[in-house]
Amino acid sequence: MDFVEITSNNRFFELHPEKIAGVEYESSSIFFPKMIKGTKEDVLRVTGMINDKSKRIAIAKAKAKAIKMRIKLL
Repeated sequence: MDFVEITSNNRFFELHPEKIAGVEYESSSIFFPKMIKGTKEDVLRVTGMINDKSKRIAIAKAKAKAIKMRIKLL
């Protein structure tokens, strides 16, 4: 499949229904016949960021360490 086939007519979401962050519904739009309505929790679930507190803490600590090292270099 090429890029046009994958991105046309919601083909990507047909191939990967687990990537839908919410509930799919039909709209009256000519350009967007299918829409998705979801919540913040749906997006966090799909992106894998829910219940990932330790990963976020580790990233924050790494950023703090990088800032501290930059300050020492000044």
